[in-house]
Amino acid sequence: MSKKMELVNKIEAIVGKPNVLTNGDMFDEFSTSTMKEQTHPCAVIIPNDKSDVFQIVKLFNDVNSQSDEKFQLHPISSGKNWGYTCSEAGSDNAFLLYLANLNSITEYDDTLGTVRIGAGVTQKQLYDFLREKGLKFWMDATGSSVDCSVLGNSLERGFGHTPAGNHFEFISDLDVVLGNGKAISTGFRQFSDESKRFASEGIYKWGVGPYVDGMFSQSTLGIVTEATLKLIAAPECYLPFFISTKKDTNINILVDRIRELRERQVIKSCVHITNLDKSLQAALDESDWPLSKLSLSDEDRKGHAKVYMLNEWTASGALYGSNDEVEVWKKKIKRTFANGEFKVQFISEAKFKWLKRIAPKVSQLSGLKVDKTLDKLNSLMKLKRGEPTNDFLKSVHYKLTKLPPDKDFTKLERNKVGLIWLAPTAPATGKNAERLVSIVSEVLEKFDVESAISMTVLTSTAIECVISLLYDRRSDSSDHHAESCHSSLVRRLIESGYLTYRLNSLQHRDYDKYYSSTLIESIREIKHTLDPNSVIASGRYGL
Repeated sequence: MSKKMELVNKIEAIVGKPNVLTNGDMFDEFSTSTMKEQTHPCAVIIPNDKSDVFQIVKLFNDVNSQSDEKFQLHPISSGKNWGYTCSEAGSDNAFLLYLANLNSITEYDDTLGTVRIGAGVTQKQLYDFLREKGLKFWMDATGSSVDCSVLGNSLERGFGHTPAGNHFEFISDLDVVLGNGKAISTGFRQFSDESKRFASEGIYKWGVGPYVDGMFSQSTLGIVTEATLKLIAAPECYLPFFISTKKDTNINILVDRIRELRERQVIKSCVHITNLDKSLQAALDESDWPLSKLSLSDEDRKGHAKVYMLNEWTASGALYGSNDEVEVWKKKIKRTFANGEFKVQFISEAKFKWLKRIAPKVSQLSGLKVDKTLDKLNSLMKLKRGEPTNDFLKSVHYKLTKLPPDKDFTKLERNKVGLIWLAPTAPATGKNAERLVSIVSEVLEKFDVESAISMTVLTSTAIECVISLLYDRRSDSSDHHAESCHSSLVRRLIESGYLTYRLNSLQHRDYDKYYSSTLIESIREIKHTLDPNSVIASGRYGL
């Protein structure tokens, strides 16, 4: 019997035979990607609980310490890290450790707004839990799937829409299984055990002593099984806003003014800014999709922009506070953009309901697709009140030449969606935003790829720009073309001084080619100490 099969048998003894997959629909889904596949898993392991995770890591540690042939565990919380790594492992000898069953939601404090979540807790599960509790506190949601892991996204330093949009900032007190088989906790939780819990736990992110939580974010030093999440109190008033301009050169002014509003705490939420190409991908009904590898013609682009009422740049955010506070901030935003080149709209829930009532008649009389635009607006407003939605998954299918016959837009791998995210970080100034747009547009034009760009003013100092490379993986040489485009763009961005805040599979693979780090050798030494037998997911973030 091969060493691989011996290992599979031992794993089955821990989790049960049905929880070790070597074929079937789930295995096939986790064996594919939204870009050129680099690796294929040996099996998918589905632990029942944290105890199983601990035993599995100890098993792999023992096996690897006794043999030259090394097997690895690649933990995935939901497997829906689309556009970055999906569920792709870092090596061919990897077993995927699917943490979906670690989905407990415990220790909810309805006074302080904290809750304990497992790695498998999805956005939908947490939202449904908070709704059952009366939505006294809100979560923050990303625009990805409702089935994405809350903790997984936080550990990848993802971001959302509300004042709690900078996700890693809002988790603490991690439970971690190290590659050497030891289990640890961070923050004040390190002092707790089954017989004694400290009241200090879960309320102060930094704990005491060296702060180590960051070592388990975007790393392979351990498997995080659980963490405490800080929620935000439901505001007395929540008011979404939209700021748009018809001049593509106004991105400079738009970013500078939004940064100033964030600095002064007028705007406390993340602010998302999209260009027209990105707005078209999100807003267009599939009946208007090009269904072609070719980019939209200028005529079609202008025509769609008109009927869907889209602009060259659109910023969206929301105000959160008391009625009096929101009224003051609303006036301040209006004054800030009162030069005639920007349109500012505030759309309350009541106003939205009124717009929905009149939309069919207005659409009929004007020839504009008011109803379709309002549907997308509703999806965006959900995110700004912490309600996850699958509605934006449809947009990444935009470049398919043929739509899925069952119109199921949640199965990106099956639908052969080509998607690569690239996420450069820049100072939150108009000058840098303008420069990013110029670089991205120049490179993508050479590859005949639409410059679909979104920027998020994440803090008063940082912009996270997300560039979406969309394509149909069924088209000949499409993976190669997209990879070439990606490589050219990465090189140009690095040469221009912009690093990405998060890496995709292609960047992981070529880490040493792209990046020269003064830190990575020291982190590799820590990796060797905490994971001496290379159990956990080598090949990620230079590790």
